[in-house]
Amino acid sequence: MSVFVLDKDNNRKDEVLSLIEICKSSSMIMGGELRKAHYQLGEIISTQIMSASNSNSYAVLILMRAGLCYGSGIADKLEELGASVTIIFINDDTISSEDLDMLSDKEIIIVDAVINSGKSVFTLLNQLPENGNNSVKLATTVIPNSSVGLFDGLKLFTVRTSENQYKGAKVNKISDGKGPDTGDRLFNTY
Repeated sequence: MSVFVLDKDNNRKDEVLSLIEICKSSSMIMGGELRKAHYQLGEIISTQIMSASNSNSYAVLILMRAGLCYGSGIADKLEELGASVTIIFINDDTISSEDLDMLSDKEIIIVDAVINSGKSVFTLLNQLPENGNNSVKLATTVIPNSSVGLFDGLKLFTVRTSENQYKGAKVNKISDGKGPDTGDRLFNTY
């Protein structure tokens, strides 16, 4: 397993730590400020993703809704750095047959704002063709320490790891194994 953690391996540490504080559920920051922080973190981590790649052609699979801003930051920066990028929006953890056709000869980056159990990611991985030309990378803003080991054999790029793990719900504070849903916080849909 190859894991890159942005908050530990970055020359922009102060900026990254400031953006992380905005993104933490305990901040209860919502809307535009949170969307901007996710986007900026995506831009920052994309340089690490690109440096670990063997290709200059990517398919960025963005899990909707929560992965939208982070994934857009990744895709936009990769393009700015000269890469060819196809963006595919994933709803209900399903890749359409048309979208599967676009993955050929591209490095695949699966983007979700938060990975907890990995269920959505594994659902997508099981839909990908068994093609040796494709390399798969995972990108997330946060993953619980207890879940990192689930992704042995994959390249995982995360902004940070956390001791916490809870299920996103329509709540305003963390309790009873539930916390504020990232998508709700990003788009003010409480």
